[in-house]
Amino acid sequence: MKKVVFFVRKFPVLSQTFVIDQINGLIEQGADVEIVSFYKEHQEVQLDSLQKNNLLDRTRFLAPSDAIKVKKPLKLLYLIKFFIAVKTSQPSMKDAADLVMYALKKNNINLAYEVAVTLWNNRLLRINADSIIAHFGNNGVVAQKFISAGILTGKLHTVFHGYEISEYESIAFWKQEYVRLSKKSNLLPISNFWKNRLEKWGAKGTSIAVHRMGVDMHKFDFKDRPLSKQIQIVSVARATEKKGLEYAIKAMSYLDDTFHLSLIGGGALEDKLIQMSKELGVSHRITFHGPKTPQFVKETLDNSDIFLLPSVIDSMGDMEGVPVALMEAMASGLLVVSTFHSGIPELIDDGINGFLVPEKDPESIAKAITKITTLESLTNIRTEARVKVEEEFNSRTLAKELYEIV
Repeated sequence: MKKVVFFVRKFPVLSQTFVIDQINGLIEQGADVEIVSFYKEHQEVQLDSLQKNNLLDRTRFLAPSDAIKVKKPLKLLYLIKFFIAVKTSQPSMKDAADLVMYALKKNNINLAYEVAVTLWNNRLLRINADSIIAHFGNNGVVAQKFISAGILTGKLHTVFHGYEISEYESIAFWKQEYVRLSKKSNLLPISNFWKNRLEKWGAKGTSIAVHRMGVDMHKFDFKDRPLSKQIQIVSVARATEKKGLEYAIKAMSYLDDTFHLSLIGGGALEDKLIQMSKELGVSHRITFHGPKTPQFVKETLDNSDIFLLPSVIDSMGDMEGVPVALMEAMASGLLVVSTFHSGIPELIDDGINGFLVPEKDPESIAKAITKITTLESLTNIRTEARVKVEEEFNSRTLAKELYEIV
């Protein structure tokens, strides 16, 4: 039986259900899985997929629960003691201490302290596995330091998703670390878009292989039905800049009262978006639901016609990966409208299984939505979308592939 360790910063995270699904998929393939996390996520996460294989019982939390709350002067004092201790008694931690020092020089004291205190507190721990899967590139770098220190053993596979390889500050901090990581471990970007970026930076090409995230097709009933009398458009996304929801709202100003938009997810920009809808005079055709349960989301999707996700590169450079929400919509038979952004064109073939428009172009969004209403038959588009997800983004198939990789 293969022993696999998943290495993450927090667990379980509601917005990272793809990690939970991947863990369950490997367990169902016969792997013995342990989850190693710095912190326990304290938000209330109620997911059947968490209970499925008792994932919390499989999780080991490494960081002190109060590490985040420690004041800066005490963190600096601790780091001085850490460097002295490594130099005098723990030479195996030198590689890890180099990352701590690098973080300190970059004025990232929180990361320096977090890594140092977690390493030191677990210096006698030994976790042996055949393979280690680290989600997000920065976690992969940290996992490699734990391997160097002898705390973890096993072949490391690092999954690259989005922000950690696109957001400007993340690139400035981690780029060269990713290149070095490619010489010691496998890199598993979720799209060809990210694979090309890693290779352009100088990462070792033979260590890079695209491995998609996916969805469980059995959870989604495919529906091919006529469009509603009032076209129901839905976006399920946190109100952050990169989701581009402001352009969804602006697009409504190009559409008439036969279109209605539902926004599910809440988020930091929601109040701003509500105000924008009022100023544009479209608030009567937009419903802001805020964060909702998976059951509510499912029911809303079942009663919607079009799924809209107008993703953009945000002001900090942050980008999407390949959004799971789009996969779920396509598997359910919704017509999808999104943007030429990151790895999204690897999922949506414009005009064949969905529709793509340029970023930050509300008029083009409205035109794509209007075009959908003029097509004589939508069955082929819906069917092609379902087939695309079934063949390339099916979590059960991907679990088998991942089991072979690790």
